[in-house]
Amino acid sequence: MRGIFVAVLTAAMAIIAVEAGPQGKVERAREILETSAQAYKNVEALRDTLSYVVNAPGSEQETKTQEYGFGPGRRVFIKNALLEAVALDKTFYLTQSDVPDKYVSASYDRDFGSILRNVAGAGSLFEPPPLAMHEGKSFDACVDTFRFNLLEPLRIDGYRRVTGDDKKAYDEVHFAASNGELAVGINPETHFLERITFQVKPPGAPEGLLVRVNGTFSPRASVEPPITFAAGSRSVVNNLTELASKRLALGSPAPDFALETLDGKKIALQDLRGSVVLVDFWATWCVPCWKALKETQAIADWVSAEKLPIKVFAVNTLEQGNNAKEKSQRVAAFWQSQRFTMPMLFDSNSEMFKAYASPGLPSLVLISQTGTILRYHEGLFPEMGETLKRELRESRTNGK
Repeated sequence: MRGIFVAVLTAAMAIIAVEAGPQGKVERAREILETSAQAYKNVEALRDTLSYVVNAPGSEQETKTQEYGFGPGRRVFIKNALLEAVALDKTFYLTQSDVPDKYVSASYDRDFGSILRNVAGAGSLFEPPPLAMHEGKSFDACVDTFRFNLLEPLRIDGYRRVTGDDKKAYDEVHFAASNGELAVGINPETHFLERITFQVKPPGAPEGLLVRVNGTFSPRASVEPPITFAAGSRSVVNNLTELASKRLALGSPAPDFALETLDGKKIALQDLRGSVVLVDFWATWCVPCWKALKETQAIADWVSAEKLPIKVFAVNTLEQGNNAKEKSQRVAAFWQSQRFTMPMLFDSNSEMFKAYASPGLPSLVLISQTGTILRYHEGLFPEMGETLKRELRESRTNGK
């Protein structure tokens, strides 16, 4: 009897060893993902909320949410605190919460992720993996959505069965990228995503800086609330940049400011009359700000090369820290690590940010030669560099 038990135990250990081996883990992980994709494809309608916390040095660890849903039919929506995208049959709509009188409209060919990137850009809205699975995209295309616009191309790295803090069992699939790693927890009964965690060094991040994200999904197979869109009295515009926020009324006087640069030089708006001024509000903890700063630096280089009467400034604001010295040291180290050369202003008490109606981060404001608001952009947007160049050229041509 003992010999039979040992033989069975040995065989069982051999099976576990195969499952635990690198190749066995990868194959099992792929099976888990394919089963999950089929589950999302089979469900007629679903509503879900992804709640997540971003942990970055100096950041406020607040919970953010992105709601989304699909079905029945070709109806899809996704929204966060600022933007909402809706697709109904063959038409895509994009609205912004602080712009009640306008919306963007575009043709929709069932690839929601593609139209979302083309219209909203690689900003705060991102294609949820369950939606790509429901649309029947290829396995590689579905895996690509787990990058969340931050991770480099992913490879499946392993699988394990885990028990969460909620005492529930999960099939946990691991991914690896050249700039980070990700794990997703899948309910073994419904095969829906329920947990996600990853760490990443986003493009443009200083050496050694990692952003960590922990999130949970709350999927439910449901057609409620129904996915609809009503234009009402709103007018349609062609792209996201035309959804001008009402926080800064175009044509109104730009609030004055007097801030210091890294080397202690004071810059005041009233001393810049005669030049068009572009300001970029940012903070070291704001991940999208890093990409925006790259674009703004490119604009500053273009202005310098063309010898244009345009002033470009990055304005550090809402910086987290115990005191002004700690904040300034962090900002200076970040600036040097990125080799930025455009002037950087310290809005240490966020007074300028508040005077400009506390826009989100990142935000860019274009100020005319006479000191009035010309343009306002909140967040990242498609063709950012070319759009800013065009607006700067127009501001000079019109002589505003």
